[in-house]
Amino acid sequence: MADSNNSDPDSRINDERVEALAKELADRLRAMPNRQELTDYAVSILKESNEDAGVSEQAAAMVERAAKNDPFNPIAFAIPLLVIGAILCATGILAGVGLGVIGIALLMVLWGLIVAFFARFRRQG
Repeated sequence: MADSNNSDPDSRINDERVEALAKELADRLRAMPNRQELTDYAVSILKESNEDAGVSEQAAAMVERAAKNDPFNPIAFAIPLLVIGAILCATGILAGVGLGVIGIALLMVLWGLIVAFFARFRRQG
């Protein structure tokens, strides 16, 4: 068995178990006539299972981070609305609609500032 730097007994037990399983698999593969194909197949299965485990761990971490983030902030939607409202006002024909869109965008900015303000107090408290 390879020397392990970890002094954790669970880690050592896991290392020994993996080594025993690998030796058993190697012994069984040596006895088979098409061992190269089966070895490649076994390695590909191990890689796929490792990738699947990594994906599920990453997804769980992303969900946990999303749950900890600040609530929805409408300022991100207000910026494009301000641009659209300014373009509509610049046309001259749709100035009334443009002013309405700008008004909605300003309300969203105000709402976003309020959300950010209360989120800051919630994190400090």
